[in-house]
Parts: sequence; structure tokens; C-alpha cells
Amino acid sequence: MDRMETKAQPLTVLQVVISLRTGGLERLVLDMARLAPGAGLRPAVAVLDEPGELAAHLAPGVPLALLHKRPGLDFSLVGGLRRFMRQHQVDVVHAHNPGAAFYAGLAARLERRPMVTTLHGANFEGDRTLRMLTRLSARMGRYLVCVGQEARATAQASEKVPARRLRVIHNGVDLVRFAPDPAARSRLRRSLGIADDQAVIISVGRLSFEKDCVTLFEALRLLAGLRRRPRLWLVGDGPQMPAYQEAVGQLGLDQVVRFWGNRQDVAELLGAADVFALSSLSEGISIAILEAMACGLPVVATAVGGNPELVQEGRSGLLVPPRSPQALASALARCLEDPPWSHGLGREGRALAQGRFSLQAMVEAYARLYHEVSHR
Repeated sequence: MDRMETKAQPLTVLQVVISLRTGGLERLVLDMARLAPGAGLRPAVAVLDEPGELAAHLAPGVPLALLHKRPGLDFSLVGGLRRFMRQHQVDVVHAHNPGAAFYAGLAARLERRPMVTTLHGANFEGDRTLRMLTRLSARMGRYLVCVGQEARATAQASEKVPARRLRVIHNGVDLVRFAPDPAARSRLRRSLGIADDQAVIISVGRLSFEKDCVTLFEALRLLAGLRRRPRLWLVGDGPQMPAYQEAVGQLGLDQVVRFWGNRQDVAELLGAADVFALSSLSEGISIAILEAMACGLPVVATAVGGNPELVQEGRSGLLVPPRSPQALASALARCLEDPPWSHGLGREGRALAQGRFSLQAMVEAYARLYHEVSHR
């Protein structure tokens, strides 16, 4: 991409999302809007449903449409998007996931604007309604962007999207914000009363069914006999929060599991932990794993979705089968009982994040795609 040309003729790109509740996808949209000017783009954002807590963190000066979707199909959203697109002279529409792409695709077609859609994960448990919506919305844009090779294979095989209309752009992580900081680690652990030899496992993500945190809790119970019996921090919120809290009580883990809820200091919490764990049944390209890698944490994750594209077995972390507390506990114990080896995994993970998954590289890849579709 010619940087001088893109800065002389910036494109206005409208990012369309369902909401800006706390989540990896939503944080990516904020980062893309923040970094857009440096890539020769003018950003704008449209939120179809409730704004969510992250709306307040949108970069100053970025136009924001809050459209407040009504229950069920709400075709008034199409009119709202069209008016916003005209008002801000939008050149390219970028929709995130099928729900947003459905309405954004209708508006983009009526306004004769090109659209790209990013599919941030695969359909979970064969949800037929979501699969139908994905197939329909995928046909509304010029390209369907997949965040990893596994997602691309799924889109081609299950969603029947032709290979010529698929692109892969990996999610990226802010390598400045998420970075090892030994001094900050010591300060936070002291403030929380955590001894130097106390092990902390951390997991970050929306507390939904597919995260399968119960498997993580059961693995934690199996680690009770370790010399450094670990604590577990869960960072995030979601519909399964009450069920997960109940499971912790039933397993007798109240004293070793802490629910942090949604936080703005995720980088600091990651830096204060020893191992990152993810017990998901389904993932795209996990922003949480990338953030943990960038902070220099070894990663123990299930071998599902895009996780094997991020975690290199035995180099930056360990992969285990889903729904296997025993395998998860064994991998976590291996990391916790050999700190020098575990630190080596973390260093390699940081290097991989720097080399392949930077936020800047992701934004520049999208900028090239926007220019491609705008000139066709």
C-alpha cells in the first residue's frame, strides 16, 4: 500500500457491530478506529444494539451511530445506517459477524457501497439459524474475512463461500500495552497480598457456555496436591457467570477462584499471573490468547478452532483436548512445577506475537483490502 497516496486520499470506513460490550471483537473495533488515521483512513462506527461499556472508550472525534435495535427483525436499522453513511460520506463498510453484516449489507447495497465482513469465529454446536444468517450475510459483501485458516476452511466447506471471496487476516494485539513489566507485576502482587511463590492461573474472556469454565474448575481441583497450589483468576462477565459461581461453590473452590468481572486493567492482571488457561469448546483467533502471549505468559489451551494457529505446542504453550480436566490439569502442572521452562514458553510466545500478530500489521492488512474493494 502506498502510504503517501492513502494519506492524500483517505477512505472513510464504517465499522458496524452489534454492540460495544466488553469483548475481544469489540476491543478490536476500538483499536482499528484509533489506528485508522495512521493507515490513511477516516474511521466511523455504527452500533446496532445497546452501546455497551466500551462505547465511552472510542477515540475522540470518531463519528458514532447508536441505532438501538428493537426485538426481532428491525429493518429501521437499514434506514439509520443509510442516513449515517450519507452524512459521513462512507466509502467502505466493514461489518463484524453475521448479525451486523445482515443489516449493513442491505444498507451498503442500497447505497452502492462496497462491504467486507469479518467472521470472528465458527458457528458453535451447529446453530442452524446462525448458520443460515452467516451464509446469507456472507453473500452481501465483496469479501468474507476470516481471522484464521481454520475459520477459512469452515467458511468454504460449511458456509459454501467461494475461495475467491475469502481472505485471511489474523487478529492483532497491541504490543505496547500488552508487554512484560516485572516492576508492575511486583507492585500489583504486593498490593493484592500475593506471595512471590504463590502461583496464579488466569483466564480472560466472556463467561459463556462455549468457554466451558467448569472443565477449568475441575482441573484446578486436581491441582490441589501441588506444592504451589494455584489460585485462579477469571476476568470477564457473561450469561454463565451465576452458573460458574455455583460450580465453584459445589467444587469447594471458593477460596482459590476469584471472579474479577469486566476490567480495564487486563494487561496488568495478565502481567501478575503465571500461566494463562483457556478451556474453550470453540474459538476463532482468541484475542485473549494473543494478549497473554504478548505479556510473556505461557498458554495452556484447548486444541479447538484457531488456537493451534496461535499456540505452538511445546514452544509457546501446551494444547489439550476439550472437555478433559485431567489433560488440562497435567499441562498446567507441568508449567507450574518448572518455572524456568515455563518462562521460556512465555518468551517464545512474546516473540511470536511480535512477529506475526501485531495490531499494526492487522490494521494495515485491512487498509489494503479497503482500497482494493473501493477501486473495483
